[in-house]
Amino acid sequence: MGALKYTITVESDAPPQLFLGAVIGGATVVEMRQEKVELISAAEIAQRYGISTATVRRKLAAINQGSEGKFLYDPVVALQLLKDSKTKRGRKRAN
Repeated sequence: MGALKYTITVESDAPPQLFLGAVIGGATVVEMRQEKVELISAAEIAQRYGISTATVRRKLAAINQGSEGKFLYDPVVALQLLKDSKTKRGRKRAN
């Protein structure tokens, strides 16, 4: 009897720490593939981050891959640009 094949789907912001030939749960890892990233709309990004679509379009104008009517973005690049960057403004607080 030959070896059975199983597929495991993993989603994360960083690649998983798996190696070819590693034994996990009694099974050996023989292949890993990264799926092609699909573009997502400004509405999906706005819903995920809790901001308006106008804000998404303004902040991500440089990476828009859709037409003027369709605003489509690569989710990986959009995540990097929309991360909460805690920029401090003004002078330091005096205690």
